[in-house]
Amino acid sequence: MKNYIAIVKNEDSKITKYQDFDVKSDADAHVVKYGGFVVSKPPSGGLKYFVVDADKKTITYDKSKADSDDAALAAVAYKKARRNAPYPRIEDQLDMQYHDLVDGTTTWQDAVQAVKDAHPKP
Repeated sequence: MKNYIAIVKNEDSKITKYQDFDVKSDADAHVVKYGGFVVSKPPSGGLKYFVVDADKKTITYDKSKADSDDAALAAVAYKKARRNAPYPRIEDQLDMQYHDLVDGTTTWQDAVQAVKDAHPKP
């Protein structure tokens, strides 16, 4: 398992080039040759969510950015699920609406509501 990261390059406080290492001595040797600094590999989270402080030679996890991206992904997943939801075909929906109007029923509203209930907004 890779336990250390040699951060070779960073821009705008983001990691742009790095190398994983099993042992710290290998990471230190890499830094001597290519520059940068070594940190222990974080236990979780994608490297794109780490903010680099090159002066202090540290990285910190940006939880708010990660949470924001997770929320955006959830919104996209919701849209995709709703778009691919098993709505009745348009022809069937129009037929339902006609019969609802003639018979005084709510078949169409019930069918659409069932899909919305199965795929609620996040």
